[in-house]
Amino acid sequence: MLSNSLPQLLDVPLEVVDQRPLGGGCISEASVVTIRCDDVKAWEKFSDHGPPEPPTRLVIKRNSADMVSNFRCESRGLQALADANVIRVPQVFAVDVVGDQAFLAMEFIPTDPSGPSPERFSDFGRQLARLHRATAGERFGWPEDNYLGSAKQPNGACDSWAEFVATRRIGFQIRWATDQGLADARLKSDCDRIIARMDDLLAGRGDECSLLHGDLWSGNYLFEDAGQPVLIDPAVYRGCREAEWGMIKWFGNCPGEFEQAYEDEWPMADGWRRRVAIYLLYHQLNHLNLFGSSYANACRQTAREVLR
Repeated sequence: MLSNSLPQLLDVPLEVVDQRPLGGGCISEASVVTIRCDDVKAWEKFSDHGPPEPPTRLVIKRNSADMVSNFRCESRGLQALADANVIRVPQVFAVDVVGDQAFLAMEFIPTDPSGPSPERFSDFGRQLARLHRATAGERFGWPEDNYLGSAKQPNGACDSWAEFVATRRIGFQIRWATDQGLADARLKSDCDRIIARMDDLLAGRGDECSLLHGDLWSGNYLFEDAGQPVLIDPAVYRGCREAEWGMIKWFGNCPGEFEQAYEDEWPMADGWRRRVAIYLLYHQLNHLNLFGSSYANACRQTAREVLR
């Protein structure tokens, strides 16, 4: 029961007033939990915005205890995005194991019930470009391996970005798919050819590597009730900003105003739409590995497009 777990997790005396399921995810149970904490001094240690007015709503994610590593990576990813001070992210209050379950407690951000306007998507596109530009540099990868959904995402150092994509992204995924019996001979052969040609296939991109959200589909951003975009559930690493568009182009559901605003703020190098297919393939292979053979045909089609 959350009424027993949350006081331990947050280390404050509180009462659970209400709990409602929160849709959108497919890995962990998520709830919007309304709590009352009358000990303002105890709660102040968590709040970036001053003491909350009781009752307070939180987002609580929970899963089995072995999921705590995933939650901790998510928390550190949100902090990295917050440190860039460009796009809003929810504040994390606590990550830990209580009993036999892992918990992640975050700020609840009310959303605009009317949905985002094209102007809001333009704001989002500009802010994403500013995030990428503000964090641009030469480094790529990440200090730790983390997770793309529930899948391991290796981020170890390589000598070049092309080698990183070849080994840590496409190579890792196709080996996993082969081990699971999900990759037929054609898909494996095409991915092997892509890996061998990666230097040429990624030629022409900009040299900068930026902090990436890493999994920017429509379920991982929202617009708060004041209209500002908010990023959630990241799979962060530093990489070529074109990689961000692999998931945006597939499941981002962003209108043309979003892309135009991004390009107006920080144009991408010629040929980026062609190169994005490689990053799309990474996400499709990950879906193949996580969710099964229904994604095999999409992987085959994208691999052929990359090689065309």
